Amino acid sequence: MDRIVDVTGGKGGNAFLILGERKTALIDCGMAYCAGQLINNIRQVLAARSLDFILISHSHYDHIGAIPYLKGTWPDTRVLGAEYAMRILNRQNALQTIKDLGRQAALLYGAAMPAEYDNALLKVDQCLYDGDMLELGGLRITVLATKGHTQCSLSFMLSNGTLFPSETTGYMSKAGVVYPGFITSYTDAIDSIYKCRAANPRFIISPHLGLLSAAEAAGYWDKCLTAIGDTRKFILGLFAQGYTNEEILTAYEKNFRDEESRLEQPFSAFALNAQGMIKTVLKTKRLLT
Repeated sequence: MDRIVDVTGGKGGNAFLILGERKTALIDCGMAYCAGQLINNIRQVLAARSLDFILISHSHYDHIGAIPYLKGTWPDTRVLGAEYAMRILNRQNALQTIKDLGRQAALLYGAAMPAEYDNALLKVDQCLYDGDMLELGGLRITVLATKGHTQCSLSFMLSNGTLFPSETTGYMSKAGVVYPGFITSYTDAIDSIYKCRAANPRFIISPHLGLLSAAEAAGYWDKCLTAIGDTRKFILGLFAQGYTNEEILTAYEKNFRDEESRLEQPFSAFALNAQGMIKTVLKTKRLLT
């Protein structure tokens, strides 16, 4: 684990630097507002070495917002992500949403936004596909396609047994609660959890939290499955009572969004994710009936 360094620059989005003997890779990078601290953290670890790759788990603002500033510091670094993420980051509306949510997050955390960046810097340079391997020298990263949170969600398995599961599988809070992360597909999310569990990792680094203890890791996948199942039952129960999507969202926030979540995520970002889960659950119900 000494070759995996937490270089997170601020709240709301983690970043981990992977140190191979020949190459280095950053897994996710957090939001735009924390780019300055993130770059300082990386520099302290790399010293004279270069940052060779930035691997993105998916194209949401809290995982990729700092990329333009990283590219400004290390212009030769290559951003690697799913083909769908490449397409997303070619859409002007998506790029604007990323900027808008990044500004809202900076306000939430009381942080100053860094200088305006060129959208051309926020892009995927090379596509990754399921089963691809990236050799860093003495350490290998294997790509697992894990759709369900987004169409471009990827998980990363290191040859030392460490797994970075995507947000599709869910994410654990500091209190030990697992929040579901499916937005685009309930069934894909279930499949992705089983896929990650089958990888049989020695260590799990949960999105938005970090390295799980042995006790947390022991029941992690079951907690992820339970969180998804409970959310689906909750949504379908309210739908059966005649609740509208908007009313379900209000009830979902009241029942599932705790104080920690409120401090970590702007409401607009929470609502986008929750609305996606609600629509996905109801769409799946209609397809199955």
